[in-house]
Amino acid sequence: MSAPVIASLLLGSTDPDTLRQWYVKVLGAEPDPDGFLHFGPVAVLIDGRDDVSPSAREPGRVILNYHVTDIASTARSLDAHGVGWVSKVEYRDEAGAWFGTVRDPDGNYVQVIQLTHDYWTQRRSRHQDGPLQRSVLKDAALGVRLPAQDLERARDLYAERLGLLPTESRDGALRYECGGDSFAIFQSMGRPSGQHTQMGFYVPDIEAAVRELRDRGLTFDEVDLPGMKSRDGIIDIPSQYPSTGAVGERAVWFHDSEGNQLGLGQLVMPGTPDADFL
Repeated sequence: MSAPVIASLLLGSTDPDTLRQWYVKVLGAEPDPDGFLHFGPVAVLIDGRDDVSPSAREPGRVILNYHVTDIASTARSLDAHGVGWVSKVEYRDEAGAWFGTVRDPDGNYVQVIQLTHDYWTQRRSRHQDGPLQRSVLKDAALGVRLPAQDLERARDLYAERLGLLPTESRDGALRYECGGDSFAIFQSMGRPSGQHTQMGFYVPDIEAAVRELRDRGLTFDEVDLPGMKSRDGIIDIPSQYPSTGAVGERAVWFHDSEGNQLGLGQLVMPGTPDADFL
């Protein structure tokens, strides 16, 4: 039996519209069509309820931890929005991290956190008899890099065909953010083989995603995997990592302007109509 996965949190509110707009405006969350606000792998759903009070009575019971890479910049942005601070930004030696706590319109606490090198040093010390002592990469952040012989050509394709714009750039490289993760495209004289998947995007509705990308002019690869069924060019893959809770995956592939092969996937959960096809 696979381990359960917490995928979302629900915030009950007597005024869900106001609370939702605060998270959109102040923290930059983008709601999906179902109303979920996505913060990396965990989504927050704000729903109207008649069994809660207008203001949180015990706001410290459940705190939303919001991790950032530049807490000073985040604090300035929060101040510009007139957000009320429960505790101002401070560095805590015992944790090796910066913390600050604000209130949302319902009085819930949102804690802003920036981890530092000291945090990871202390963590390795606490785990000195465990696997962290033997693996310097255990806590490393992954950096996905895709080569491009023509960086501007790649920028155009990602904007026009995929609807993605770089969040920042430097000489010879572009950085993109998707769902809380990031990847970079860098200027390179080398060329990828294009014969294997170099990076994948997981989406909640692969058929809708394929339709949108085709409407943008993207051409998907014709892939034939022996023993696996295909529907409208989307391959049904009857296996998945146990930790996902899924029984399989649906997937398609395409190439960008530089020859990088990219994948598009959707997890198939047990009990859904797609599971019957696996």
